[in-house]
Amino acid sequence: MAELVQQHLVRLRVICGGMLVSVAVYWMITALIPLPGAPPLAQGVHFLWIFAALSVVNLVTLMPVYRAMLAGPRRVHAVSRQPGPLLAAHQMAHVVAFARLEAVAVLGLALYFLTHRADWFWPFAGVTVAGMAVLWPVRAKVEALIAPAETGAPATTPA
Repeated sequence: MAELVQQHLVRLRVICGGMLVSVAVYWMITALIPLPGAPPLAQGVHFLWIFAALSVVNLVTLMPVYRAMLAGPRRVHAVSRQPGPLLAAHQMAHVVAFARLEAVAVLGLALYFLTHRADWFWPFAGVTVAGMAVLWPVRAKVEALIAPAETGAPATTPA
């Protein structure tokens, strides 16, 4: 079981690390590549608020979607006691969550290209990196995910 958890963590950390590196690439684009000419939108403050609202909606719904993606596999795991399908669902939920976090940085990057204001990119990138740090795959979380069915405890808490 420990080997399965270790393989899952390595695979998940490589995927999540790649997504984190992409945010660093976005930062390098904003820091190192000067944009020629005037910005396409000199009055881009409206886009700032629109992109910020989209980001907030994305972030507010991130964990409910993550939990919903794992709810069914957790119930199946409670009965079957086979960790493979649950770990596969966990990986997919993590990839979706990290992609949604990366979308926040992409919105910041788009805002940078529209307005040529790198200072508007930083809050979007900061939120992305903070979210990825919070959701970074950790052994204790993965072991807690597969532990309830092994110990006989209920997989989900009653409402």
